Amino acid sequence: MRFIAAVVMLLVSGLALAATVYKWVDENGVTHYSDQPHPGAQKVTVAAPQTYSAPPPPAVAPAVKASPAASGPAYKTCEIFRPTADEVFFNVTTVTAKLSTDPQLREGDKVTPALDGKRLLDQASAATEFTLNPVYRGTHTVLAEVTDSLNKVLCTTPAVTFHVRQASTVTPQSPTKARTKP
Repeated sequence: MRFIAAVVMLLVSGLALAATVYKWVDENGVTHYSDQPHPGAQKVTVAAPQTYSAPPPPAVAPAVKASPAASGPAYKTCEIFRPTADEVFFNVTTVTAKLSTDPQLREGDKVTPALDGKRLLDQASAATEFTLNPVYRGTHTVLAEVTDSLNKVLCTTPAVTFHVRQASTVTPQSPTKARTKP
């Protein structure tokens, strides 16, 4: 309720500035102002309220350092050559992937690998070799993106599918089980 009363008072006070204002001094010497005429009151001329509209800020182009990609040719070749398509790894939890670009990776560009569709942002670097870890048993895909210093994607490799096979502890051929003859 107090909020509504405060809003009404603000609106009324705004209207009072635009209306005629009367000023008088009562028998106790207290000066009063009102928008209603009072016996012995003087009309006070209130100037229009002063307002200010700020001009729009000047358009300033952001200071962007030209990336080498903007001045050089695009990558002609961008592919993962390790692992090879359908390569099988046995009993591993890490796989090293290698990227080939033509021309070579330029200064300021970085490589971000993706394993099974998930970008590995913590492994983004200026290196063309990266370790995928952990890689569990099963079929996986790996690809990589090359970006410039402004994070503009310059090239994306085709996805390469590879497989990780792990020995099972429940099969008779498992190297972890002791073999006994019947």
